[in-house]
Amino acid sequence: MAFKLPVKKKPPKQQQVDNTAARKAVQDWLPWKDIAGGVITRKDGQVVAVLKVEPFNLALKSENEKMRVITAVHEALNGQREAFQILSLGRPVDLDAYLKGLQDLARETGNPARKKLLQEYTRYVAALVASGEALERRYYILLPGKEQIEVLQRAHELAGNLERSGLKVRVCGDQEIIDLIFVFTHPAQAAFERPPMPGPYLPSQVKGA
Repeated sequence: MAFKLPVKKKPPKQQQVDNTAARKAVQDWLPWKDIAGGVITRKDGQVVAVLKVEPFNLALKSENEKMRVITAVHEALNGQREAFQILSLGRPVDLDAYLKGLQDLARETGNPARKKLLQEYTRYVAALVASGEALERRYYILLPGKEQIEVLQRAHELAGNLERSGLKVRVCGDQEIIDLIFVFTHPAQAAFERPPMPGPYLPSQVKGA
């Protein structure tokens, strides 16, 4: 006869203490303290503004246009007196819904030639999903500084200068910064899981927040 030893459950207060300790341990590991007001607050006291640059296909431009764009981007970046970082981040794309739509189209069509084309393309997309090569590329520029107002002003000025070259650039808000960090720290989950919304999941570390 087997006997099961009773499992002693932790009291709710102790469980809450354990959860708080675990959360604190995670926060100690993170290199930043907070995300608020359109900036990342780092543990060394500096803040970081984030620019998002949309992908741009330079190959479709003429030689003169290419030189104009390259020169304008060079001048915009060369005009930065403070340090900055360019980040290229690959994000997995969730193609399950698209794949299901192709399968439905192939099943519903009565045209044999179209059905065959859809089935072949469906197999191609399925192989792409299985390989893990379905990525969308995102580009960011990180501008660190000492003051929130200062770095945000620099970010808006740089965004305006880059847009003169034809690029689409915007200064990221809190949710876009959280999305960037989520993709960076959880690349495998980013394809099928949404990043958390701004909220009190991390205690505020910024004075006055």
